[in-house]
Amino acid sequence: MHWRQNFKDSDKYLGAVDLWNDQKKGYNSVVVTIEKFFVDEMVGQMGKERKVFAKLKEFQKPMVVNVTNFKRLQKLFDSVEQDMFIGKTVQLGVEKVSSPEGKVDALRFSSRPPQVAQKTKKDFPDDALPKAIASIEKGSMTIDDILSKYELTAEQRKALEDAVKNS
Repeated sequence: MHWRQNFKDSDKYLGAVDLWNDQKKGYNSVVVTIEKFFVDEMVGQMGKERKVFAKLKEFQKPMVVNVTNFKRLQKLFDSVEQDMFIGKTVQLGVEKVSSPEGKVDALRFSSRPPQVAQKTKKDFPDDALPKAIASIEKGSMTIDDILSKYELTAEQRKALEDAVKNS
């Protein structure tokens, strides 16, 4: 297990660990849909800072979007207008980048079209719900893991969120 997963549920923002795959001992690359951008204050190593965030359909937590990621979106969609990125799909992965702490894992949009054609996710089967709840309670799976692969009904999502609260 990636050590950062111990803090994953309390992290307020999307991070590289949210793409970690225990089975392959590495990071997944996923296709995400940009729902909106917003500006908010974030408390980080430099104190309070105003940051730009993206709400991605596939994740509950927002992602901090830096200049590098905006430049990649500009190249991918051939536009500087951030409103042109909303509703679009993009490949999201993890890359090693230099930071004051040395090399760290960072979320990065790809400047290439998504590897997976825009396809709809499978519906989450009702008979898989008890196993998913058990996995969430055990800590081996999160709701975001399921949302990255499946469409959930409101009832299924509520059952999974209740399992998170009870674990």
